[in-house]
This record gives sequence, C-alpha cells and structure tokens, in this order.
Amino acid sequence: MEIRKVIIIYCLLIMGIMDCYSQEQDENRILWTANWSNDGNFIAVGGDDKRIRIYNGHTFELLRIYKNESEVKRVRWHPIKNILAIAAIDNGSKILDVENDRTIQFESGDNIGGRSIAWNFNGELIAIADYEGVLTIWTKDGQLTNTIKKEDTKSYVAVDWHPFKNEIIVLGDDMWIYNENGDLLKKIKHRDEKVLMLCVKWHKSGKFFVTGDYGDNKVPYKPLLQFWNPSGTLIRQIEVSKTEYRNISWNKTGNRLATASDALRIWSKKGKLLKTGFSDDNLWGVDWSPDGKYIVTSSHFGKVIVWDRNANVVRKLN
Repeated sequence: MEIRKVIIIYCLLIMGIMDCYSQEQDENRILWTANWSNDGNFIAVGGDDKRIRIYNGHTFELLRIYKNESEVKRVRWHPIKNILAIAAIDNGSKILDVENDRTIQFESGDNIGGRSIAWNFNGELIAIADYEGVLTIWTKDGQLTNTIKKEDTKSYVAVDWHPFKNEIIVLGDDMWIYNENGDLLKKIKHRDEKVLMLCVKWHKSGKFFVTGDYGDNKVPYKPLLQFWNPSGTLIRQIEVSKTEYRNISWNKTGNRLATASDALRIWSKKGKLLKTGFSDDNLWGVDWSPDGKYIVTSSHFGKVIVWDRNANVVRKLN
C-alpha cells in the first residue's frame, strides 16, 4: 500500500513538471512580429523563442534563422535597404544587415531593450521605445543621438515616425508626439479610462494616423481601433475586435489597413470593414507585401500564415 502511494505521488509530480514544461513551451511559441522588406524579397518574423526567421518574400521558403539573446518584440525593415531593426528585451535590440550577414550593435553603456522600434522616413534614424518609458533616437549605424525623458507612463509599447517629418508618436496609456530633438509637441488622451495602447501607424499622406489598444475584459472595455488627425482630434472609433489590437499595417498605396487581433481584418482608408480572415488563435504580427497582393501574420501559437488581399489563406509557413 505504501509503495502504491509513493508511485501515485511520483506520477503526480512528473505530471506537474510536464504540465509546467508544456505551459513554458506554449509561452515560448508566441511570435509577436512579422514584417515584409521594402523590396519584397524578405519576410522577417520574431517572438519569444529568441529567434528571427527570414523567409523568401516570393517563394515563402525559410532561408535562415538567427538566434537572439532575448525575446523579440518588434522587427522593422529599413525603408530602402535590407537591414532589419530589432526590438528585444534586456540587451537583445540590434540592427541586422541580412544581405551581408552582419550585426550592428547599438553603442551604449546601458542595456538596450525595447518593446517597439521604427525607422524614420528616410532610414537615417531609429526610435526605440522601451519598458521603462524612455524613448531613444539612434543613427542607422547604432549611435545614440538623443534620449527623451520619461513621461507619466510605466512603459512605452509602440512607436511610429511621421511619413515625411522627423516627428515621433509613442504610446503607453496615452499618446505623445515629439520631434527628433525631444520637444513634446502634443499629448493625447485616447479614452477616459486608463487602457494600454499597443499599436500606431501613420497613413502615408500624413493627414491622419490609426491606433489600436488592449481593451479590458474585466471591466469590460472593448478594444478600440481609432483614427486621429494630426492635431489629436478623434475622427473615427471602431469596436469590433474580441481581443487586443497588437499590430496594424497600411498597404503601400494607403487604401487598405490590415489589423491583427482575434482575426485578420482588412479595412478601407475610411475605416469600413471589407474582409475578415478567421484564425484559430490570436494574431499578433501583421504586414502587407509591397505589391499589396499578400499579408503575412504571426500568432500566439507560433503560426506564420500568408493571406491574399481578400483575407484568404494562401500558405502556412510552419
């Protein structure tokens, strides 16, 4: 009888260990970000498995996997060259020259960890928004040019540059717009409640930008997709998604917006829902191909999918 008890306890312990391991494996499968290179030749995908996958942007073949020091939160291709800016936690943020297989480190005595990263319109500057609520500006060679002081936010989550000015939008619970010198041009409160914002994209015209937030299921507050003019006036607000908006992307012509949440949704420039691509799990990364024919998404359970412009699945890449 005692031996049987020992065996049962042993089995329960093993099951508990395996369950914890399984949960850890599930967490490590999250792919937060997907981005298509400007020339259409490459797709980059990154996530919590500390790997950066590079796919052929035409055949969708997996070309290479780069190992990173820490979890990858955002990847963004240079607007002209095949150079990838990477935001990762701890000291994992860097610049990756894919064609020459060369890594450029951000030159600083401090750990450079970030939740979001973005190139300016001509690819000369990089903005990194970090977990501490600090915004830093860097050259394309990894040299620090400016550190913008922390505002009343716990963390910055998303960042985007104006399409033809050196002005930066950064998100936390609110929005802040700075110039490259760090001067605060505008602070925008996006809703009465304190709800974390997650993604922002300027329209290529510079006449408006779009944000997506987390919502709060406990209250409940629905996740919001919001359209804003440059002065911070709300143009349009949409409550459709069942889960948070993690990433959004305009196609090159600016007439279609793709959003990643519980589904892939494609919108008109004025915010009309045109197409919905249903998913088995939450979609976190999203980006259009430069020719506007395809969309790539990455997901909570580590799936990479290419869709057509009508939100039909074309190919699953893993």
